[in-house]
Amino acid sequence: MKLVSISMVKNEEYWIWYALTSVAPHVDEILVFDNHSADRTVEIVKSMRHLGDKLVLVEGFGGTDEQQNRELTLAEARRRGATHVLTLDGDEVYADDVLSFCRRLLEVHEHHPGLSDPPRNHGRPLDPTPTEGALVKNIGLRPICPGFAGPGTCRPADYLQPDTDHGAYNYLTRITSLANLRGNGLGWGQHGFLETGDLYVQSSPHTLWLPGLWFWHFSFHPRSSMRQPGSMQWLRRPVDQGSVPIHAHVHVPAALLRPDGPGNPTLEAWGMTAPPVGRARQRLCDFVGGGP
Repeated sequence: MKLVSISMVKNEEYWIWYALTSVAPHVDEILVFDNHSADRTVEIVKSMRHLGDKLVLVEGFGGTDEQQNRELTLAEARRRGATHVLTLDGDEVYADDVLSFCRRLLEVHEHHPGLSDPPRNHGRPLDPTPTEGALVKNIGLRPICPGFAGPGTCRPADYLQPDTDHGAYNYLTRITSLANLRGNGLGWGQHGFLETGDLYVQSSPHTLWLPGLWFWHFSFHPRSSMRQPGSMQWLRRPVDQGSVPIHAHVHVPAALLRPDGPGNPTLEAWGMTAPPVGRARQRLCDFVGGGP
């Protein structure tokens, strides 16, 4: 098994360091495809020497066709011998125990030779003839969006849907087998991925849903210093959706606590990193309100 992280990013300077650092111990390679960022994203990725030879940065990647860009990232992962990919957005940060469990699960499930795809399972009642059993190709995890009130909180919406709702964004299928994986050919807002038998990965019997495993998704927090052209409005304006206590088993990823990270407004506001010398601590409410 070879697990490769693939990230297609654009203007993700605030979280990209923490996202890549969090997955590094658990993947074999880290592929970053930068889609013409205009902020410090590329500069920060290039500075990440602690990732060593695992990190591969592709600059000036792709055009405006999101689906075509995704296909190119999968093709590069295949070219490098990957069997599975971890799709990592630039604002997603993982705890070590989550990814170490997922990797170990894939490793112990690996068969030699591999199971048939789909597996041969006769399903006949009272027939003890052994079958090939379960083929786990994809893993669905729960995203949690941290609240603005601090790292011990999340937005209320994260707890509204039951574990049995396997739709986005209650779950996201983030770890996927490359076997027969391809895009559905549709554009942004309708894009998705199919596997064997033209099954969407979220509808596949080979997808394992893990409601007890969460990753941190900073989608509603400040993600970049970029402003609207000719305006002082944030390009990605943060949205405070409220804060409620986080589950006790959802703890702060170790990557967010590293002192060598570049910091960002959220970590400053939470008191987890200090602002640069000579600058006051940034407040999240300033970003929600449009900023100075």
